[in-house]
Amino acid sequence: MLAIMLSLPIWISGLLFALIHSVFAAESCKQWFYQRGMAPQHYRLLYSIFALLLTAVWMFYIYQLPDASLYQTDGWFKWLLVFMQLCALWIVLLSLKSFDANMFLGITETPEQGEPFHEHGIYRHVRHPMYSGVMLALLASPVHTINSLNLSLCICFYFVVGSWFEERRMQGLHPEYVDYRKRVPAFVPWRALFHSPRRPQ
Repeated sequence: MLAIMLSLPIWISGLLFALIHSVFAAESCKQWFYQRGMAPQHYRLLYSIFALLLTAVWMFYIYQLPDASLYQTDGWFKWLLVFMQLCALWIVLLSLKSFDANMFLGITETPEQGEPFHEHGIYRHVRHPMYSGVMLALLASPVHTINSLNLSLCICFYFVVGSWFEERRMQGLHPEYVDYRKRVPAFVPWRALFHSPRRPQ
C-alpha cells in the first residue's frame, strides 16, 4: 500500500509532463507558431529550452515527495550494473555522434527540405539508441528507492509510447523510413548481435 501511495503522484505528474511535452512537439503546434512568423530553428531552440525547464520542474517536484528505500546491490552484481550503465552512456554518446546535435537543439538552422533522415552510425543497428541508452542507465542503477524506480519506469514508458508517435511523424516526412522500420529493431540491436544486418539497397 505504501508503494502505491508513493508511486501515484509520480505517474500522475509523469502523465501531465508527457502531455505538455507532446503537445508542443506536435506538428499542429509547430505549424501554429510557423504561421505567426516563427522560424523552425527558433521554435526548435525554444522547445529545447522549454523541455529542459519542464524536466527540471518535474524532477524537483519528485525530489520533494516522501520516499522509501527499495534495494541496494553490493559485490559483483553492483559492479555488473555499473558496467551496464557505462555501456548505456557509450550508447548515448554514439547516438549523439551520429546526427547533428546543434540542428536538433535549434542552435543551427534546419535545412529547407525539413528534418533530414539518416541511417548511419549506431542508427544502422537500432532506431532509438538514445532512448535505449537512457532506459538502460535508469533500470541498471545499483540503488533504487520506490520513487526512483517508479520514475525510471515512467520515463521508459514515455519513451516507448513517444517513439511510436515519433515514428509515425517520420514515416509521413520520409517514405523510406517505412522500410527502415522493418529492417532495424527499435531499442535492442538483436539483429546486429546475432547476425549481420541487411544493407539497404
